[in-house]
Amino acid sequence: MTDSTDEIRRESQEKDARRVTLKEFQNKKSSKFMDPCAIEAKASFKCLDDNNYDKTLCSDYFAAYRECKQMWIAERRRARKNGEL
Repeated sequence: MTDSTDEIRRESQEKDARRVTLKEFQNKKSSKFMDPCAIEAKASFKCLDDNNYDKTLCSDYFAAYRECKQMWIAERRRARKNGEL
């Protein structure tokens, strides 16, 4: 994770500012939506709200969200490749 992602997680108002684990994702009910990057998504929307939807001021938040999604996809691919999913 980059420094901006770590900072966004630290600034989060969530009590449990952590990513969903692969095991939790595997064991969820099929109808349950689980976003492993919910903290970054929420921070991005908050930034937009706070800055009158000026996207140029929230680029660090968007980068953190993209990085989170890329890490999550890579982790799921690795798990599938190793037969863990």
